[in-house]
Amino acid sequence: MSRSRAASPAADLAPLIKLMQAGVPPARAAAELNRVLEKWKAELGEDDEPLQERLAGLAEQMASGIEEMHEGIAEASDKGKPTLRRILATHEAVLAVVRTAQGAD
Repeated sequence: MSRSRAASPAADLAPLIKLMQAGVPPARAAAELNRVLEKWKAELGEDDEPLQERLAGLAEQMASGIEEMHEGIAEASDKGKPTLRRILATHEAVLAVVRTAQGAD
């Protein structure tokens, strides 16, 4: 059954963002992003341009966030670094999935 109105990209990504903020294992976050990508592909059909626009925006946000995290880790106390590194690894895994999807046809 299809919905009469698709959720917004931001709403689709909300569960992923929560997982990333919680510092779940990278594979779990990547799996959630793959779920979102499949949903977007189904909603957008054959037109690849809207999907690529979404991916480009997401990649830009992820890259910016990763850069900020590197700065945060450098400034963090030793006690906080393991948690920040775990969250960073999750973000990097998600960005890798985005970049792979950008290259896929």
